[in-house]
Amino acid sequence: MTLQDQNLLSAQRAVYVLADKPGTPEVVSKQCWCLKLKGLHQAHLKSAVASLRKQELESAKTISPQRTLKLTSLQNSLAQGLGAQSYDHWLTHEQSKIFGFLAQHGLKQPADLISWADAPRFFEKLTARRISDRIFNSGLPLPRMIFTGAGSNLFDQSRYGRIDIKEVVDGRFWTDEELYDFYRQHADSVVLGVQDNNGGGGSASTDLTGRALMLNAASEYVGFMYNLLGSNLVDPTSGDPVLRSYSKTEKRRAFELQIFALFREEIEQSEAGWVEVLAVPGNQNLVFLKGPGGAFDWVVRDQRDGPLSSDPLNKFFDKDEIPVAMDTSALTAFLYFNRGSWQEKIEHDAESLHHETGGTADNWPGYYKLIERSLLTRFRAFSPRRATRLASELFVSHQLEGYKLMVSPLITIDQFKSFDEDTDWRISRLKKAHKAGLETERDLNSVNYEDKGNLPVCVTWFDAVAYCRHYQQRHGLPVRLIEVEEWLQIATPATTGKGLSGYSMNDELGWAVVGGDGKFGGKSSHCLTPDGVMSFAQCLRWTSNTEGLPFLSMLGFWEWLYGYEAGLAPIANFALAAVVGGSMMYSRESAHLAMRQKGGKVGFRLCFVANPAAATSPGESIK
Repeated sequence: MTLQDQNLLSAQRAVYVLADKPGTPEVVSKQCWCLKLKGLHQAHLKSAVASLRKQELESAKTISPQRTLKLTSLQNSLAQGLGAQSYDHWLTHEQSKIFGFLAQHGLKQPADLISWADAPRFFEKLTARRISDRIFNSGLPLPRMIFTGAGSNLFDQSRYGRIDIKEVVDGRFWTDEELYDFYRQHADSVVLGVQDNNGGGGSASTDLTGRALMLNAASEYVGFMYNLLGSNLVDPTSGDPVLRSYSKTEKRRAFELQIFALFREEIEQSEAGWVEVLAVPGNQNLVFLKGPGGAFDWVVRDQRDGPLSSDPLNKFFDKDEIPVAMDTSALTAFLYFNRGSWQEKIEHDAESLHHETGGTADNWPGYYKLIERSLLTRFRAFSPRRATRLASELFVSHQLEGYKLMVSPLITIDQFKSFDEDTDWRISRLKKAHKAGLETERDLNSVNYEDKGNLPVCVTWFDAVAYCRHYQQRHGLPVRLIEVEEWLQIATPATTGKGLSGYSMNDELGWAVVGGDGKFGGKSSHCLTPDGVMSFAQCLRWTSNTEGLPFLSMLGFWEWLYGYEAGLAPIANFALAAVVGGSMMYSRESAHLAMRQKGGKVGFRLCFVANPAAATSPGESIK
C-alpha cells in the first residue's frame, strides 16, 4: 500500500464512528466507543485506535481500561463497525475490495459532497449523520440519488428577496401567493439579471428565471423541505413530501406544497448538487456517494458528525459548573450512543407531538424538552429522574400538573452582588466569554448599580445559570431557571392588569427602563454603548399571581427562562401576557446579552421541584 492509496481513502471531513466497547457487560449504559476516523485505509484505522487508547488511558475515567481498550479487540471492533468481520478481514478482503470498487465506478478524487455552502435560509443543516441515518436506520429503500446541494448555485443569490420580486412585477402583487402565480407563469423565463463581483476585479452575470428568483426570495420555505424524512431530496421519489413546518392552515400548507413543486422542478433540471448512492457489495455498513468528475464521498452506519460534547452550553461552562437540574448530558449521551436511531425522525416526531397535543410557538419548550417528552410518550425509552428537595418557605409553592414547583421572587441586585463578591464572578465571566468567543454584556454595574438593591438584577442568561449553580452549592437545593410551560402556568395575574391595558409598546409611561440621558428604552443613546447607564424608571408596577408571587408588570422588563439552544434562550414579559389575556409573549434572545441593545432589562428567578410529600423547611435568605 502506497501513500497515494492512503490519500485516496482519506476523509474530507471529520468522521466519528461508534464501535462496540470490548468486554463491556450490557448493564453498562455506554456500551460503545466513538473513534475519530481520518479515512478507510488500514493506517487510518490503526491511528484511530491508538488515539482513543492514548486519550482514555490518560484520562483514567474509563471502567476496566485494560479490558475495554485492548488493542486487538479495539481494532476488531472498529473494523466490524465498518462492515468487516475483523481487523484482519479488513486488511485481507474489505480494503482491497474497496480499491476495486473505486476503480469500477470511476471514483478518483475524495471530496466533501455533503456540505452546502449556499444552502437555503432557516434550514436544518444536512450532515453526514443525517445521510447515514437515512440510508442505514430509516428502513426506507436505498435511494439511487440524493440531492445534498453541494456544488449547486441555486441559492447563490439568496440576498435577493421579496423586494426585488416586487420591483420586477412593479408592485402589482403583494402576497406570496400572488407572487407565486406570477412566477409560475414565468418559471423558465429570465426575469432578473444579476451582476456579481468575482473577487478578481471583474464581474460575472447570473440570469435568474422566475422559478429561481421565487425560490431565492422564499428560501425559508425551502428550509422546511430540506430534509431526508421522505423523498424530498432523493430519487426516485415515493409518497407525499414531508415538511418540517407545523400548525399551518390548509391554505398555507397548500402554498408550501406549491413552493416544494418549484424546488423539485429546479433541482431536477440540473445534475449539480446530486450524488449517486453506491452500496458496497457484501458490506452492510459502508456506502459511497459519487459526484461529478470522479469525485466521491462515503458514509458509514451509525456515523456521528463530532465527538460527544459534555458541555451543552456553548462551551461557556465546564460540565461541573452546570446546575444539576439544568444538566442535559444524560439525554445528550443517550441520543448520541443510541445505535440504529434516526435522529431527524426523532426530532420531527417530537415536534409533531408538541403540536398534536395543543402546543404552539408560544409554549415552545425547546428541542431538549420536546425530545425527552416524545421518548417518554412514544417509547418509554428514556426516563430521567427529576431532582427534588423539601419545600422551602423562601419559595412560593405552585401546584402544577403532576408536581409541586417552588418558585422564588425575582433575584435582586443585592442578592446577585453578594454572589459576585463571594465568587469574583465579574472577572471569571469575562474570561469565559472570551474563551467562548462571545461579546458579552461587559459591565453589569452599568445596568444595575444605579438602582436600589431590592430591585431585580439585570444579567445575561449565562450569569443567571452561574447564580443557580452557586445557590445549589450553598444551599443544597437543585435550583434552575423556570421552564417556558411552567412560566405560562404561574404567570397568571390575580387581577385583570389594572392600569396597564391602555399602554402601547412605545408608550413611555409603560416602559420600565430609562437611559442615563433621561430617555426611555431604545430612544436612549446609552443602550448603544457598552458602559451606558440603564436604570429602572421611578414608578414601577408590580402584580402578584394567584399564589402571591410578585411579577414586575411593565414593558421593557423580561425574565430569562430555561431552554437554551444554539446561543439563544427564551425570555418572557408579564405585562404583555396580562394585556393579551394570558398568552405568553416571548422570544429567544442572545444568551450572552442583557437586553441593553433593546433598551430593556432582563432578570430571572429560581425554581425547584419539591418532594411529593413536601414538608416546608426554613432556609437562609436567597443570596
